[in-house]
Amino acid sequence: MKKLMILSICFLAVTAMSGQLAIRGGINYSGVSIDGVNNVQTDSKVGFHAGLQGHIPIGAVLGIRPALLYNIKGAKIDQNGASQDGNLHYLEVPLNLAFRLGAGPIAVIFEGGPYFGYLVNTSDGLLNDIGRSDWGANFGAVIELDNVGIGVNYSNGLNNIEPKDQINQAFKLQNGNLAAFVYFKF
Repeated sequence: MKKLMILSICFLAVTAMSGQLAIRGGINYSGVSIDGVNNVQTDSKVGFHAGLQGHIPIGAVLGIRPALLYNIKGAKIDQNGASQDGNLHYLEVPLNLAFRLGAGPIAVIFEGGPYFGYLVNTSDGLLNDIGRSDWGANFGAVIELDNVGIGVNYSNGLNNIEPKDQINQAFKLQNGNLAAFVYFKF
């Protein structure tokens, strides 16, 4: 957790010095895939994310876009007829490479890269004893109009967020998240 916070602060400090920092927020449609368990079904659920996003220019069309986001993911879980909402509260740091098309105040930006997350809280439910770290890949597109951006992003967890076998079965849990967001540069 400390390393994630230090990395986040460093990227946001560099971003703030370049003068391209934004407040970002949006809605999530997330799910948790469970492989290897027959009696558990999952369905997607709605959550949100909010935080700071930056842009560090590398040239006229390329840049690095770090962010520090509070992200609520999770799933609706049905096990043996009992249904529960499982909310996973993450502090996430996506580190995207951005490619900008367009000149002037209007542009389309394509971005992608890794993300790193740290689980800070869970809701009551079947997801209480999962691992703290999550990482994966994400990609998205943004339409930027002057100081406002509107975008979509998909992130896919690449690690197993269930570090131990709690039901004497080999299984794998992974996050997936589709987000729609808006940001305002300041």
